[in-house]
Amino acid sequence: MYILIGIIALLLIIAIFYFLSKCKAYSASASPEDDAKRFARLLVSEIKLYNENKVQLGLQNNNLFDILRDEIGEARIKYKKRIPQADLENNFDDALVEILADGNQDKLGSGIRSCFK
Repeated sequence: MYILIGIIALLLIIAIFYFLSKCKAYSASASPEDDAKRFARLLVSEIKLYNENKVQLGLQNNNLFDILRDEIGEARIKYKKRIPQADLENNFDDALVEILADGNQDKLGSGIRSCFK
């Protein structure tokens, strides 16, 4: 009886590890592109989380970049330090639009235009 329970528990553990290995979030073979996107989203999400009042004001006045210039600049430096590949730099800009500006690039204001290629 105990042997049967042990076998079932072992099979259950194997099944869990198998499904986790197939899950993208737990995959050790994530591409550099995926890592860059994930890190950019994390940095921009932190800006949004820790600066709620400034974000609301910037969304209302279409000048998020001007209001959060320092915070965005610091996050961009962190991103470039960890993700030095120039071809992955757009991930940070995409995260700014998607997360900070709720998908509307105009909400970032005219100051951000110099940062976009």
